[in-house]
Amino acid sequence: MDMTLSKRGDYAMRSAISLARAFEEGVHRKIREVVADTEVPQTFAPRILADLVRAGLAASKAGREGGYRLARPPREISVLEVIEAAEGPLCAERCALGEGPCRWEAVCPVHETWAEATAGLRELLSRTTLAEVAARDAAIEAGTYAVPPDAHRSHPIAVGVSDVVQVELAAAALHTAIVRIAGVLGALVASAAEEGALGVAEEAPPRSHRRSAPVVEASLAPVGPNTATAGPARYLLSWQLASPGASSRLEAEVSVVPVDAERSEVRVEGSWRQGAAGTLVTAPELERLARLTLRAFLRHLARALEEQPGSGRRHPSPRSMTFQ
Repeated sequence: MDMTLSKRGDYAMRSAISLARAFEEGVHRKIREVVADTEVPQTFAPRILADLVRAGLAASKAGREGGYRLARPPREISVLEVIEAAEGPLCAERCALGEGPCRWEAVCPVHETWAEATAGLRELLSRTTLAEVAARDAAIEAGTYAVPPDAHRSHPIAVGVSDVVQVELAAAALHTAIVRIAGVLGALVASAAEEGALGVAEEAPPRSHRRSAPVVEASLAPVGPNTATAGPARYLLSWQLASPGASSRLEAEVSVVPVDAERSEVRVEGSWRQGAAGTLVTAPELERLARLTLRAFLRHLARALEEQPGSGRRHPSPRSMTFQ
């Protein structure tokens, strides 16, 4: 059962913690500063900060000295408020045992238990302040925080990644192809992960021993309108890989930029984070693994996009695989 926040809730929590840690300075934080602190994608950050402003948790100020600042001291803001600013009201929208909304004429036998559990979670989140969470974040950063026994990870390593590939499709056709690619996205990531791992190995194992890291999650979701006339279209790319020795997660922003009437660029920029389970690697090792895997993924993605039905292409040219 997944008890984690959605990406929007995750980004809102990270941004609120960043503002909380800067609150005592008495200055407004620029979007670029929040992005540097939190690794929230650059184009997503304004939307997340706007959520906090609409909820009355943050205030914005225009001008050279402007930016974002918490509207109240962190000790007066609860974690529940931050989560609901991004996720909406924390409540069960569906019957625990049914497929539709809860109706008393057909109440399920776990209704009361589920309601009490939800109320308990709300109560815990409402009495946990943003100041407490920000203090934990500072302790984790300083290496003085005692990791709980049930922690699913300790201190992960994160590196920035970026790359570009050209695709032999016009922007409008490329947007359509991206929508259709969802069914094979996991397979593309798995192949790229295998190539990336082999690339960093000193000696590649025999082909019969090669194993792809299983893709736990892979998604490519649009951010805002995706039309060829609305400027560069943007997507949120994420995947999570798990293997016997380690786990890793990519969160990146993808933009599609027209090159000419027949070609487009797919640009990716984000962060690769390695979980602490299993064998840890150094930051340089992780950076090389992330770079090689992302490059392999873009190569596979370009080929798959160009071979989509209706694209008019079956065999991509070498130019479509050119990285910059």
